[in-house]
Amino acid sequence: MKVHEQNASLVVLGGRVTWLIVAALSAAVLFGCGSATNGPKNAISGVFSGENGLGVDMDLRRWVPGKNGQGGKFESIGKATSDMQGHFQLVPDRALVMDYYQLMVSGMTPMVIIMDSTMHVHIKAEIPDGGFIGDATITGSKPAAEVHEYYAKAMPLQTTLSMLRGTMQRTKDKEQMQDLSDRAAQKKIEADRWAKQFIKEHPGSPALLGPLEHLEPRANADLFAEVLEATAAQLRNGAFHKALSIATQNAQATRNNARDRVVKKGNGANPPRPAKNSRYGVGDEAPDIAMEDPDGNIRRLSDLRGKVVLVDFWASWCGPCRRENPNVVRAYQQFNAEGFEVFSVSLDQNADRWKAAIAQDGLNWPNHVCDLKGWQNQAARAYGVSSIPHALLVDQDGTIAATHLRGPALASKLNELLR
Repeated sequence: MKVHEQNASLVVLGGRVTWLIVAALSAAVLFGCGSATNGPKNAISGVFSGENGLGVDMDLRRWVPGKNGQGGKFESIGKATSDMQGHFQLVPDRALVMDYYQLMVSGMTPMVIIMDSTMHVHIKAEIPDGGFIGDATITGSKPAAEVHEYYAKAMPLQTTLSMLRGTMQRTKDKEQMQDLSDRAAQKKIEADRWAKQFIKEHPGSPALLGPLEHLEPRANADLFAEVLEATAAQLRNGAFHKALSIATQNAQATRNNARDRVVKKGNGANPPRPAKNSRYGVGDEAPDIAMEDPDGNIRRLSDLRGKVVLVDFWASWCGPCRRENPNVVRAYQQFNAEGFEVFSVSLDQNADRWKAAIAQDGLNWPNHVCDLKGWQNQAARAYGVSSIPHALLVDQDGTIAATHLRGPALASKLNELLR
């Protein structure tokens, strides 16, 4: 759900359902709910502390999806006002099905409540001047307490990530832009790692739909399917589960269409216009490469099917390649145990220099190949490589998942594909 001050909408960005919450000058969210054991069912009560929680209006909203699950709007289903001691009780105007609901405080500070008509949710929290409400006491609803546990750690990460990306879009300084990009990529790795850790530690919990909103459905198709299936019995009648299911189906359809796409070869009368390093792109099947390694053995890219593979075109004489090699080494050390391999294709002509560079740069993976033909390298010509370094990331099915990955961007993408 995306909230801009008074207005809100649930959107799909890049095939990803998001409940990104923005309040005036800050991105601040509290995802939590609870139930008091002695309160009426199908109701929310609680006490807010701090000046911002006294005598404030609240609006409980449910999400109403648009046609075919695309777009939609919030619909108010109950209102309340806290007294001057911060106490409140809100009774919806209908029986609630198990779902994610939004409690908007003062028209700018939202909370997401997981509940149904059998629960009395009780919340105790301080409403700050601004920013994220990071601490709340939630009783009577395990899923509500769990979803708050997730967002209490996730939202600071997501807020920082959004700020970095926003600043990056505004800056015109290339060095600053690269620094911001690297920091954003690292923050994305941290956020994705926490989302996947939470899913692993809370199997079957309704709270698991929260982490899904921060992960890419195409890169995590199996995990999305697993979570949606595990939570279907509890949440299949809710709008959030339906929206995530549709987004996942659309992402899978896009992936399948990309795999079925034929690489264009021209209009039949004229040859295709050459493009730098782009004969094959995301969604294309990576052509096989068969070439000799330093010991004279044939190594094939196809033998690594089932792994995520970085096809890395480089050379010992290429300065930018050598400067990028430490990033590839770090990625290999971090992700090799999880199914990551590097298939290095050298455009060298001197075998001794090629082998020396492998040793000097610590490229300690087995898949190094070269035909000692320089720019006439058979694999480089087949892939249309016209400048190096050039790398393509190939997924477990042999499909190109990303290109032109350097620095932290490689680790970020591997984090999506492998975790």
